[in-house]
Amino acid sequence: MKRLPYLIFAFCLLLSFNLFAETKIIRGVMSKGIKNREPVGESKIFSASADKIYCFTEIASDVIPTNIVHLWLYNNNIMAEIPLSVNANNWRTYSSKIISPSWAGSWKVEIYSEKGKLISSIPFEVTDAK
Repeated sequence: MKRLPYLIFAFCLLLSFNLFAETKIIRGVMSKGIKNREPVGESKIFSASADKIYCFTEIASDVIPTNIVHLWLYNNNIMAEIPLSVNANNWRTYSSKIISPSWAGSWKVEIYSEKGKLISSIPFEVTDAK
């Protein structure tokens, strides 16, 4: 019976760790490519003729494994929802989107934690290819 308070304390400590566990973005950029797991051609403005744009994120998380989601938005319309695995406390990952020449305008990628919390947003523009 003397162990019961210690077990309750340990359980509460473990529970509080999960309540305050965090997934955060250390670095998030848009780029023209990825080479050696790093973004290449970082920018906030892309030509509609760019064909493909990449969203690179470097993540720090207290909970492993976990997942994040890259939500690609064009003029506030969801164009893609891409789930990505996070398998270490510090992890780099990316998603990409093929851009149609007719999709010039305001874009952003919102990054959500596994629990659905918005943890970052990266705005960028796609300019007319003319």
